[in-house]
Amino acid sequence: MDEEPERAKRWEGGYERTWEVLKEDESGSLKATVEEILFQSKRKRVIESHGQVRLGMMRHLHVVIDCSRSMEDQDLKPNQIQKKILVCTVLTRETGGSYHVILDESHFKELLMLHVKPPPASSSSECSLIRMGFPQHTIASLTDQDAKPSFSMSHLDSSSAPGLSLGGYFCPQCHAKYTELPVECKVCGLTLVSAPHLARSFHHLFPLQAFIESPVEEFQEDRFCQACQGELKDKSIFTCPSCRSVFCVECDLFIHDLLHCCPCCIHSQSAP
Repeated sequence: MDEEPERAKRWEGGYERTWEVLKEDESGSLKATVEEILFQSKRKRVIESHGQVRLGMMRHLHVVIDCSRSMEDQDLKPNQIQKKILVCTVLTRETGGSYHVILDESHFKELLMLHVKPPPASSSSECSLIRMGFPQHTIASLTDQDAKPSFSMSHLDSSSAPGLSLGGYFCPQCHAKYTELPVECKVCGLTLVSAPHLARSFHHLFPLQAFIESPVEEFQEDRFCQACQGELKDKSIFTCPSCRSVFCVECDLFIHDLLHCCPCCIHSQSAP
């Protein structure tokens, strides 16, 4: 395999003057600079949202679990050295993927959150309709004389899975049984999902608009967050463009990453 391109070799390129980012304040402390770096890293995911971009909603995720003896050590110690494997770096670059090595638990969580949002679809991909089935969970009564227990199609290759059962999700096309959703039917190939699964993807297709960032000094009213009711101590506040409610940076991230809707807007709509 060819070696990594010359441009990627750090020792042959220009040095990054990372020490110039750190600046001391009047008292000689670096606290303000560190807080600024942390603040920008928190807002990075919200700022880099794709907006009105066609997304690839259907994905297959493969989880690889390390079962070696090194996993017996449950303590994840912080490490500032990112040791990367060249073959993985080249492979992900050629296939258009991404390759990361975690530094600590918070960095691991941040990388996982980056994979939660569907990536933009490629320009060469065509729009196509996907046939889906919406089976309902049914279970036969023990008093039913005609009820016959059956195996689940998803557990045929597993020896540790439960055996015969009376209930499950039955494919509306071929009537094959499954114990959980979503799944692709092994008999007819129909994608089986439930309505809540489609509802969870709604906020990816129509993401919440980014809140307006402004200096806290410009806010003349009571400096309290509308969500957590905490005092606004950061240098910036975030205003919802619809209801003009003000939030702190932590609540702004919580709303965009987990809630996906402005609580004040929902409250005003439900009020009589």
